[in-house]
Amino acid sequence: MSTLRDYNLPPPQQGVALIIVLLILSIATVAVVSMSSSRQLDIRRTENLLRSAQALEYSYSLESWAAKVLRDELSDNKHDGFGDNWAKALPKTAIPGVAAQLTDLQGRFNLNNLLVENKPSEPDVQRFRRLLALLDIKPVIIDAILDWMDADSETRQPGGAEDDTYFDEKTPYRSANRPFADLSELLLVHGVTQQDYQVLKPYIYVTDTYAAININTAEPLLIRSLADKLSAKNTELLIRAIRRKPFERIEDFLQHDAVAALGIDKQGLGITSDNFLLSVRVQVGKISLLFDSHLKRMENGNITLIKRQRRSPANG
Repeated sequence: MSTLRDYNLPPPQQGVALIIVLLILSIATVAVVSMSSSRQLDIRRTENLLRSAQALEYSYSLESWAAKVLRDELSDNKHDGFGDNWAKALPKTAIPGVAAQLTDLQGRFNLNNLLVENKPSEPDVQRFRRLLALLDIKPVIIDAILDWMDADSETRQPGGAEDDTYFDEKTPYRSANRPFADLSELLLVHGVTQQDYQVLKPYIYVTDTYAAININTAEPLLIRSLADKLSAKNTELLIRAIRRKPFERIEDFLQHDAVAALGIDKQGLGITSDNFLLSVRVQVGKISLLFDSHLKRMENGNITLIKRQRRSPANG
């Protein structure tokens, strides 16, 4: 008796072999794709490193450019104002993809002016108090700022703060008991909110020595903070006068019709500047990098780099 067979069906072993082949091909494909993705990441990472290094070299070069401009101005002028060469932005055609601008930091208020020889500098404290009021920031934070800077552990009233206050923070820390080294330290001071910091930031800076406010480059609100009764209208008159012709003597400023009757203290006021901020934006390929360099001009004309910082595009 014969048995019927279906000769069209493949043996069972051929189906298993096909599955194995497909599995091997799948693994190989995944491996190739993974290697390709990894290679692309390596290429992009290397490109970013090269572009960042290139941008940093641009920053170094622009610091040299800024130093030359500041040295030249020192020999040409006896005062600093917006008509000087340092106030002119780097021409867009100079270096494609690179923008640079020098700003006079002494057109702002130096926080370290508040304390002189470990004692509050009253004219500067009053100016800063008026500035805070003009910006709708509670002046009580001045007590905490002074406590942050002074060498003692006595808490000023009503808004001061020493170590015992900062020990109660979620992450405890001590007060600095020294002048500000960086503006961002202000965020650590008791009572200073993130909103206060962002509002105040365009009007303040820090440097390691006492630095007079340059009335020729001062922010309008900083001019108003020089006296209680200095109106916005008279401040505008002063700003227009300064734009036409910078003051060559502080006495000329104090005798101006807009301020002559206000009894402004000349302490901490000047017509020259030593501290400048170089702001650099570099676009290299798809990478955009921002740098801030604090440059200090010494009496002999030498330019010293105080600090260089990377800035995020969100703050640029």
